[in-house]
Amino acid sequence: MRPFLKRIALGISCGFVFASGWGLAQTGQQQTAASQAQRLVLLKSRGTEASLSILPVRLAGRPFDRVTEVVGLLLEQQGLKTIELGKAVFEPAPKVDLQDLATSVGEFIKGHPVTTDYVLYAEINASREAGLNEFRTVLADKAGAVVWTDSQTKEDKAFSELQPLEPLTICMLLVQRLSPQLGLNEETAKAAKPGKMTAIMEERSGLPPAGELALLPERQKAMKESAKKATLVVFPVRLGGAADAASAADLVKMINDAGLLKAAPARESPLLKAPQADPNEMKVLWDLAREFREYVKRNPVDADYVLYADYIFNPDHWQQGFVHFVVCDRKGEWVIVQLANSDHRDYQETKPASREGCGKLLFKRLEDSLR
Repeated sequence: MRPFLKRIALGISCGFVFASGWGLAQTGQQQTAASQAQRLVLLKSRGTEASLSILPVRLAGRPFDRVTEVVGLLLEQQGLKTIELGKAVFEPAPKVDLQDLATSVGEFIKGHPVTTDYVLYAEINASREAGLNEFRTVLADKAGAVVWTDSQTKEDKAFSELQPLEPLTICMLLVQRLSPQLGLNEETAKAAKPGKMTAIMEERSGLPPAGELALLPERQKAMKESAKKATLVVFPVRLGGAADAASAADLVKMINDAGLLKAAPARESPLLKAPQADPNEMKVLWDLAREFREYVKRNPVDADYVLYADYIFNPDHWQQGFVHFVVCDRKGEWVIVQLANSDHRDYQETKPASREGCGKLLFKRLEDSLR
């Protein structure tokens, strides 16, 4: 055969092999997609009865057990009955795309067997310039076969509209998108019952026993009925690591001007030591409430009620803060225990970025409790 004919024949042959290989690859991808779709249909059919392990959720590159627990709680509230928190930490390769991430998660599951039907891996990513900017989700069965993947970035409408943009709201969106894949819906959420995740979060929260909480409404009713004649001592506010008497004086003036109670500043200036740094804000509040209750019992005050407040604020970002306050009766028993942060409408309306702003929000909360 002449040389140029050999080259043409070789080219045709190579082209045929390439085309055949490409066709086989396409067929393989189609088969893989079809298998994944079948696994997803099976998962949806199981609904609330499917069992799920949640691998440690990564937040800004690090596994964070509190975020993992929040995802578990949100899924339990949607009706999923059996949820386990995985202990083995999956370490993704840097800058890997979603498809390769899913493959890696599947391989990880094969090497770290679980007792549940399915496994969830999720990561919330961030950059120094943009802050929290993405989440990615991989759902696989216990054999490591991928069932579903998802991702959202600031380019996506739902993610870009999150307010405030923080781990909790991102977890809520993540679960909102995941729930239909698990066969969860409004009906399953209505029928949901507290389970293991609720118990974990209650322990984390530091909430007192239900019996103690049940006593607060009656005490608040008594305070409301006696407010016009009742006396209130306001302790210096915990602010910036110090006891701030000026904030207490502001509160006293607002309360007296409105005629809510007969308020006066405390003679003592205790600085309570309950930590503020715990990521569970509810626990921060109730740790403070316990400490204040014990203080009042050890140091009785000649007043019907006593108030202690705790402020954190950022002058440049009003969303980054909170207002906590506790009211006890003269026996030291809790009457009002409240927190306000950027999740609450009145906080969003007030936008507290100063001690004065925090004080106005607290006063409004107290006024609403007594009117």
